[in-house]
Amino acid sequence: MRIDKIEVIMRNKNSNKNGIETKSQKNRRSIMKKLALVAAMILGIAAMSFAQSNASTNINVSSTVIQGITISTTGTLAFGTIVAGTTPAALSANTNGSAPKVTVTANGGTVITVTYPASVALTGPGTDLTLTPTVVGSTNTSGQATATSVTSGTTVTTSGTTGTAGNYYFWLGGSLAALPSAQTPGAYTGTVTLSVNY
Repeated sequence: MRIDKIEVIMRNKNSNKNGIETKSQKNRRSIMKKLALVAAMILGIAAMSFAQSNASTNINVSSTVIQGITISTTGTLAFGTIVAGTTPAALSANTNGSAPKVTVTANGGTVITVTYPASVALTGPGTDLTLTPTVVGSTNTSGQATATSVTSGTTVTTSGTTGTAGNYYFWLGGSLAALPSAQTPGAYTGTVTLSVNY
């Protein structure tokens, strides 16, 4: 009712003396209607925006911390005195009483990967000597004699259970290639790097 009354007043006010709207008056009235329609559309869109739905959820996050790996070595792989022109006797990782022992402490019951070089150069005053390492391992600290062969790149499992400290033990042996008769006398040394990781 309120809108109808306003239209009547506008017509009366904007008509000519004969009560007939001019072209200019009709155009203004048309523009007013269009503006009213646009305003109604904007209000409708705003109402739709307020009607949108939303939702949320919670996601749990967890993590397990395990013990880091520690490693230590006792002993030296010593071939003793070697005569030039001979082939040194191999040192067994299982039976050599002075074989270097490597102790690994890590998370219990966990698989670890073992790596070491296929050969190592022993350097000295003459041509390098070539060592081929051999490694055996066991979860028993006194298990050298019955320890099994561990090739580089394979995995072993530490003693114990997850959440507690576990161990694995390695013993190192190896063999040297034959020495030429002209091998320069002197001391030759090298290093075998044995690595373990989760």
